[in-house]
Amino acid sequence: MAASVKDVARHAGVSVSTVSYVLSGNRPISEGTKQRVLASIEALGFQPHAGARSIRAGATDIFALVMPIDRDVRADVQMRFVLGVLRAARAKGKNLLLLPAEDGVDELTRLTAGSAVDGVLAMEVQVHDPRVPTLANLSKPVVLIGTPEDPQHLAHVDFDFTAAGALCARYLADLGHQSIAYLGQPAETFDREAGYAVRARNGALQTLHERGIHGVVDLPVELGRDGASEAIERMFRIQSETTGLIIYNEQALTHLLLRLEELGIRVPADMSIVAICPEAQALDAHPPVSNVSLPAAELGTVAVDHLLQLIDGRSPEPVVLPPTLVARGTASRRSVPRQW
Repeated sequence: MAASVKDVARHAGVSVSTVSYVLSGNRPISEGTKQRVLASIEALGFQPHAGARSIRAGATDIFALVMPIDRDVRADVQMRFVLGVLRAARAKGKNLLLLPAEDGVDELTRLTAGSAVDGVLAMEVQVHDPRVPTLANLSKPVVLIGTPEDPQHLAHVDFDFTAAGALCARYLADLGHQSIAYLGQPAETFDREAGYAVRARNGALQTLHERGIHGVVDLPVELGRDGASEAIERMFRIQSETTGLIIYNEQALTHLLLRLEELGIRVPADMSIVAICPEAQALDAHPPVSNVSLPAAELGTVAVDHLLQLIDGRSPEPVVLPPTLVARGTASRRSVPRQW
């Protein structure tokens, strides 16, 4: 007959409640008593239920994912990264606890102090991220999905947004365009120094400067159709001879294309376009847009792998995934610009 909790308690010379506390971790138990109970469990071949087994082993098989929900972030794009992490975690037999609070710091401190999770993944990393000092002092391993200026020795994985912006700029420059506009995320995104927005823009503008292209307009695009229309009209007021667009604003991409069509501007005959966006969005656009894709699934896999390495006591090196540009016919060699 299988051993019971009472058998373990009798063998170890403790109460049934003490055995339960050792298994659950809900109350502090002296190390000597704990080891005596664990030895009795081993000697009797006692099999606790799955939840108690994981706690006894010091593991919950749960990862916390900190994902602030900001109004300037397109939810379906953000969820691609969440699903990438979720699928990678489930492939390793782990569950995911989503913390969508503004910064998630209070919840994290409580959860990690109580051993409710085995590790932490943090998204929406800012260049100067105020969460980093707290994350660096947590009692559990942490992986940042993004790169702050000072990661304080935290493990981090990222997509090379600087290289993505540079790749788009080189693409249009190689086609001979001399008047190019960068239409980026909303001003709010830059104000909070979202790493992806800042680095993609910097990569594009720096590359255009290095290529000697002086006809450059840099504009944020605000939310909604009106925000996209205003950005296009302002761009032409500043630089009427613009022939190339780099767009990194997933929420605005469709609106921007529609406004160009309304103005009678043909893509790519009058305007060449390359975007940084998910592949599915690029394919669904009208017309399908040449783009640099965001590798959500791959980034999720790398992040979970890093966290597992940390839990195993290893120290993984930072990983930055390189960009790839797929041409879909929305950019062509520069023709004589029209005045708009």
